[in-house]
Amino acid sequence: MMLAFIAVAAAGDTPRLPSLSEADWAELRAGKVLLHAESAGARVTASGVVLVDAPPEVLWPAVLDVAARIPENRTLTAVHEYRRDGPQQWCLQVDMSVLGAEVRIHHQYRWDPAENVATYTLDPTRTNDLARADGWYLVRAAEGGAVLAYEAVTEAKVPVPGWVKKWLARDQLEGLLQGIRTRAERGRPTGVLKTSD
Repeated sequence: MMLAFIAVAAAGDTPRLPSLSEADWAELRAGKVLLHAESAGARVTASGVVLVDAPPEVLWPAVLDVAARIPENRTLTAVHEYRRDGPQQWCLQVDMSVLGAEVRIHHQYRWDPAENVATYTLDPTRTNDLARADGWYLVRAAEGGAVLAYEAVTEAKVPVPGWVKKWLARDQLEGLLQGIRTRAERGRPTGVLKTSD
């Protein structure tokens, strides 16, 4: 399913919700995850939106608990917090197995609870197996719950066929947003910013 919008926000722009049509809202209310992925050279941009039957304060712990995604994502193998720069800034090592290749990246996360935005980018002080892996999450109260929008921009260091990149981006994105929604709607606290060792 393709989104009616082209992209949530261009890379580097301030995160913002897309303009959603009535058809988009109907899809969201029906439980669908709206997805868009495009590939340009080595870069893939993937974005998605999901409606969650939980308020933002319940949704955020599910968004930020990256370690809870391990059983939900067949490519994610480990998450380890290696530095904390404050209650809203921390660094994670993320290990993945992608089509038989082991991939390790190091992300710097920043969460702005007042703006309901969390962003991440590669930590330039660490070795990373991707040339780029940046993204953001944006939450807004809506429909008695919340809307979660997400965008990720990745770029491999080695050539990868475009169809593989887009397939991975869409497949991973849909699973990510569905997993976050399920955990938030269950209402079980996952522990904001808690990661595995």
